[in-house]
Amino acid sequence: MNPKSKSVESDFSTVKRISPTQQVREQLTAAILSQKYKPGEMLPSERKLCEAFGVSRVCVREALASLEAMGMISIQHGRGAFVRTSIGDQFAPFGVYVDLHREELIDLLKIRGVLDGLAAEGASSPLGKADLTDILRSHKKFIDAASRGESPEKLVELDISFHRSIANAAGSTFLPGILKDLNQILEESRLIFFKREGRAEVSVKQHQTIVDAIVERDPEKANRAAVKHVQGIVDWITTVSSTILFTAN
Repeated sequence: MNPKSKSVESDFSTVKRISPTQQVREQLTAAILSQKYKPGEMLPSERKLCEAFGVSRVCVREALASLEAMGMISIQHGRGAFVRTSIGDQFAPFGVYVDLHREELIDLLKIRGVLDGLAAEGASSPLGKADLTDILRSHKKFIDAASRGESPEKLVELDISFHRSIANAAGSTFLPGILKDLNQILEESRLIFFKREGRAEVSVKQHQTIVDAIVERDPEKANRAAVKHVQGIVDWITTVSSTILFTAN
């Protein structure tokens, strides 16, 4: 389809906030995901996008470069930018999700890290009488599933079960319910996480560190291990988004 036939001005709104590159990228992402610009179709020229967004050509070029890094478009020099017919880049699905939700995702994960730390601390308290049977059983199920190469969906289910077993052993009235609600919100991000190669094995090792501290009845070590486990996910998301997705900022 010839992009000249489209009403570009009606597709996008003028950028007025700080970080115009991010605003342009977000609007282009939304337009592609809603298929205003379909797979294989050429995006409007840089000049038309500059006019539609009310930004400089530099901002448009940076936004387009970011979308190309995400695997959403292909820039063909001398011809223009085309929506990819199939997104083959391994970071693309994760990139779209993070691009839309990264700030909220990181905030929620930080909260989860604090709560998981408190749960592990409570479960490992020398003064407590927590039954560790369920924790050890849940841990083994996750290890077995990871070694069998189970689906990401199954790994998410077992990962949540493992962390729930710790919360249940923490001796807190409120922690299990709060973490249950938080885990439901983060379920989609967990699924994307476990779709990445090697992530299940990383979780197995980090879960083992948490379990060891709980079995040793070392609250400080357990808290630290649980917080570090979730912080590793935050760091990974930040690294991916900054080096792969947001180099154009």
